[in-house]
Amino acid sequence: MPTLALSMIVKDGEATLARCLDSVRGVVDEIVIADTGSADGSQEIARRYNARVFQIPWEKDFAKARNLSLAEVRSDWVLILDADEVLDSSADESIPSLLSHSTVAGYVVQIRNYLLEMNCHLWDQRAVPNTSAPDFARQYPAYVQHQNVRLFRRQPGVYFAGRVHETVGGRIVELGMKMEPADFLIHHLGFIADGETLARKYQFYRELGREKIRERPEDANAHFELGVEEFEHFHNNDEAIRLFARACELNPRMGVAWLFYGLALARAGKYREAIASFDQAEANGGRMHLVWEGRGDASYGLGDFGAARRSYLQALGTLGNSPQIESKLGLTEVRLAQGEEGLARLRKAIGQEPESAELYDRLTAAYAWLGRLREAAEAAEAKLTRVEPQPEYFMRAASLRAQLPDWTRVITLLRQGIKRFPESEKLQEAMVQAQRQAVTAEAEAKGDERYAQRDFESACRYYRQAVERLGKTPQIESKLGLAEVRSGRVKEGLDRLRRAIDSASKSAVLYDRLMGACVLLGRLEEAAETAEAKLRKIGLHPDSCLRAASLRAQLGQWPQVISLLREGVDRFPEAGKLRSALAETEAHVPCAPGD
Repeated sequence: MPTLALSMIVKDGEATLARCLDSVRGVVDEIVIADTGSADGSQEIARRYNARVFQIPWEKDFAKARNLSLAEVRSDWVLILDADEVLDSSADESIPSLLSHSTVAGYVVQIRNYLLEMNCHLWDQRAVPNTSAPDFARQYPAYVQHQNVRLFRRQPGVYFAGRVHETVGGRIVELGMKMEPADFLIHHLGFIADGETLARKYQFYRELGREKIRERPEDANAHFELGVEEFEHFHNNDEAIRLFARACELNPRMGVAWLFYGLALARAGKYREAIASFDQAEANGGRMHLVWEGRGDASYGLGDFGAARRSYLQALGTLGNSPQIESKLGLTEVRLAQGEEGLARLRKAIGQEPESAELYDRLTAAYAWLGRLREAAEAAEAKLTRVEPQPEYFMRAASLRAQLPDWTRVITLLRQGIKRFPESEKLQEAMVQAQRQAVTAEAEAKGDERYAQRDFESACRYYRQAVERLGKTPQIESKLGLAEVRSGRVKEGLDRLRRAIDSASKSAVLYDRLMGACVLLGRLEEAAETAEAKLRKIGLHPDSCLRAASLRAQLGQWPQVISLLREGVDRFPEAGKLRSALAETEAHVPCAPGD
């Protein structure tokens, strides 16, 4: 009967080591532990399990440390575990038969990494719901799996390689030996840690990754591994791009490197280059749902919402279900003027994954883009109740309420945020500003009331009071400018409306007020130019395209009308009003005066 040893390297593992060693009772014949400098009770715990423990120096090289442990093994086969791992209970039945296969040199084992939230991934593996974990891991909502050679036959030519992300798999392949998949799991709980502990771990792996590249400058995997660290944990996008590019250069057939190269390029706003990289990933065996999702993200960044929608649908067709991709698809459909269909997808995604911050952000963005600010604010506040809050979440919710405006609610939200994060200077500053705005809002509201009653002189007076209290804000300046035009001070009002746009060129309502003033004055050419400036500065929207085309139609400028409508239809092919307006215009243009 072949014998089996557990080989480990350990440092300060007393919190989890006993659970690990309990899991191999009755499975292994010997336990060999190389301790790299524990200052806790790890060695005492190990000896209670009859482990042979010996001290080795830590030389910033995982492979070297594991090989020192491996050298002390006497058994025929070797099982590798870390102190924060647990062997699945099914292994005691499956491992004996695996060891009896005389032609197999090693087994690739699935390692299940438990996570604290669903919206996570490990390299190119996306998290899945945790529905079948053993008792000690049932509390964690998700996991992501990867695989590695953790069970192998002990023989002289098989040893670990790689200062970090070490494995014996490469040696087994180089020797032409056979590997097979194992039929048991290893449970890994190393990602269940506080932020400070994880940050130290990530920095540790970053330093080892840099050392690995210095030792193996032509190793594509080494460049890719460090690129993932820079991309995922340090958000150092420029360095990640450089490392992924080098990995692809060293191994052009490495699909996962092309995939991450595309993701990093897209994060940097280099969307066309990203799409080219995703094409390479597809050609070289990258995981297709991630390729399609990445291509969708890049297309969305380019404003090509039709292409983005097709890519997201392909990704969903492969996965079957993904709240994250469903949410991205929903936002894209909103941008394609399929508002209700898109909103339904966004709400469905939240229903499936109610603790994902990104899903609320997309729903909020969709409502805001549609001009439904009250619902946008409600979505932002729902996020506060379901997701672990951050100061910026309170800021976003308060900002949306301020646009309604609802200053009582703004102040309530900021107070809640300050109570939770009393050290946040941004929340404190926002509270001071909100309290000033609340006072100003009373004068602004009276101005709005007088304007609605067509008492434009009184409206001007109240708007000026608001400006005096708060300073020259573009929104109030714009309202004052329109009231001045309506009260006969045309030049003064128009100048004020134009200055407001110069100060806040991304605010749609400022363009609308200037357009309205120009139409009232019969200055249709300037009104049309303002409508088109809005399209350039803020982006196309079906209603905005129709408005601009309508103004050009009143001027009898039919080529411009058709150009605007065609541009709108190209961007929003599902927008029925745009299609109808274009068809009707093209049908009547030959009869139009002056054509």
